[in-house]
Parts: sequence; C-alpha cells; structure tokens
Amino acid sequence: MSVGETLSHARRSVGLSLDDVAADTRIRASVVASIENDDFGPCGGAVYARGHIRSIARVLGIDADPLIAEFDASHQTDLPPVAATVAPQPTDPDLLSRSERRRPNWTAAMATALAAICIFALVGLIVSHSRSRSPAHPAAQSQNGGGGRPAVTASPPPTAAAEVPATKATLLIRATDTCWVQVTRRNGTVLYSRNIYAGQSKLFTAKGGLSFIIGNAPAVDVVVNGHDLGSPQSQGNVARGNVSPGADTIQQA
Repeated sequence: MSVGETLSHARRSVGLSLDDVAADTRIRASVVASIENDDFGPCGGAVYARGHIRSIARVLGIDADPLIAEFDASHQTDLPPVAATVAPQPTDPDLLSRSERRRPNWTAAMATALAAICIFALVGLIVSHSRSRSPAHPAAQSQNGGGGRPAVTASPPPTAAAEVPATKATLLIRATDTCWVQVTRRNGTVLYSRNIYAGQSKLFTAKGGLSFIIGNAPAVDVVVNGHDLGSPQSQGNVARGNVSPGADTIQQA
C-alpha cells in the first residue's frame, strides 16, 4: 500500500475520524485527507510532508520510518542534497547499545506503579482486618460502667480503593479486543500512543491528573483510582476523558 493508503487504513482500524486526527495533530482535516490520497502538495514541501506523516503515524500508533522512507523514494525531486538533510545513522554496536539504554523503560515503570498500588491495597486490607478483631477501647468500656449500655462500635473498615494515594491519578485500561490508546499528563506530555491488544492491560499514574483518548472504546474496561467503571462513555467508538487524583469517575473532555 502507498503512504496515504496505509495511513487511511490505520485511521479507520482504530475508529478515528479525520477531525479526530486533525484535533490531535493540529493539522487541518483537509490536509490529512489530501495526504491519505497521496497528494502532498497542500503540505508546502517535502520537509513539512515528512513532519505531517510522522505526526499522523504517532497518533495512529504505527511506525513512521517506513512511511517516510517510501515517501522519500517516490519524491526524490523534492529532496535537498543528502549530506545537508540526512543525519548519519549510528552503526557502532556500543553506540547503539548506549542509545537503547537511554530509552525510557515504560514497562518497568508501569510494573513498579502496579506493585505499589497492590502493596497499598494489601496494607489496607490487613489494617481493616486487624481493626475488626481488636476489642473495644478501654475508655469506651469505662464509660459503659457495666450498665448495659451498648458498646461503642468501630467505624467501617476502609475499602481497597480508598488505599490508592489521593495525590495521584491512576488509570488502568484492560482490552478485550484491539484498540488504540493515547494517554497524556495534564501538562501535555504523552505517556502512551499506540495499540493495546486483546488480553493486555496498561496502567498509568501521574500526580497532576491524566487525559485519555481511546479508539474502539467498547472493547475496553477502565479502572479509575481503584474504581472499576467498565467501558467508558464514548461518541461512536471514541472515548475521551480526564482522570483527577482521588476521583472515582471520569470527567468528560
């Protein structure tokens, strides 16, 4: 498939419209439509066309490098001299190894966050069990004075959901079918922008809150700050929302 056909197929497979892609990339919907028709004239040149291809591919969760290589191969007349525009690719094994080490390990970070939440929940359950087994406070027994008054009862034990830190927003996404997910911090930093496949789960945590866009939303369940909310509310197949620290619902975007 051509560059435009590949982008068009990827967009439809994740359930996004041209307007959705335009909103997430800040590229006009008409320009996105032209690119999907392999008409790169409205981009304003090869340099801008490459940038548009990369931005659209990132939102759709696909690799942009093969698409840009295909674009370059079919638009040689638009390209400046190679030495002026194409940076040399590292081939030294040690350099490649150092580059790999610098990449953030999102899998390890999410595993650490999930382990922390499980520990908080376990501590809460242990504390609540201990409270339920402890005798009434001596001061309460003294006030009763053996006069037959009902003993003071302890407050209900906290739930595991209450043990999630109130200073952080957590979002767990569980997929029953392939869906596209983009999760960002409230300051706009993109934490995740790609597909999640059937049977996979992804956990996200941030102090200031999270925002998300989910394509094929009926195929996911979300857990917000420890509260299982099921499939998020969506328009068509696309769900958008915000998660705040301590909240037990999704704020619609």
